[in-house]
Amino acid sequence: MIAKGLTIPEAIYKLFGVQVATESPFLKNKANSFVRNELITVDRDPKVQRDGIYLKPGQESVLHNALILNAIFPNTANTKKIFENFEYRSQCANTVREILQNRNSLLGQAFQSNEVNELAAFLSDPRRDLYTELLPNPFSVLPQVALGNNSDLLYTLLSQATALDPGDSFLLAYIEGDWERAQNLSAQISCGTPELLALKAEVDRKLAEAHEFDDLLNFFRRK
Repeated sequence: MIAKGLTIPEAIYKLFGVQVATESPFLKNKANSFVRNELITVDRDPKVQRDGIYLKPGQESVLHNALILNAIFPNTANTKKIFENFEYRSQCANTVREILQNRNSLLGQAFQSNEVNELAAFLSDPRRDLYTELLPNPFSVLPQVALGNNSDLLYTLLSQATALDPGDSFLLAYIEGDWERAQNLSAQISCGTPELLALKAEVDRKLAEAHEFDDLLNFFRRK
């Protein structure tokens, strides 16, 4: 007999006050995706119909942080990478600063700028632990709840702005992983914040590594 923790719906209600069964099945689906990619660990009780699934001790913090990050970075694999790779986490902190600072709302969803600053600072600090500490939550309502299937928050924001601002177009290409287009767009940015310049440098590094790898493959093909 396992010592049962909270179910995912129970934990979401405790953390965010959302009844997923009636208010946001989509949020529950997103949470379950983190069980499938093994970011969140659970216990299963096969004696319960359809297998009872309960969070293991300490996983409430992981669930909380994963859902907040996933509101900004909608790809669940990328959300998991933020937990596992501090270099990538630092890049995401720069993105949070560049996109969300000095805004009071986004796609009609209100949020607190102070919490945005604290969120970026947390992600930038290697001493802070995503697995045990709760991230600051800048959202009055989680976008996954308010927007449902349309909750690709950051992507949508940037898509709307691409025709207006080369910096936003660059950031969209960066998030999509289109390094060639990001580098081309970065040439149109004459100045920028330290965070934006750091992302430009990261794009240059990734492209240089890709070209070196291609050169290596071509070398072996000629052998």
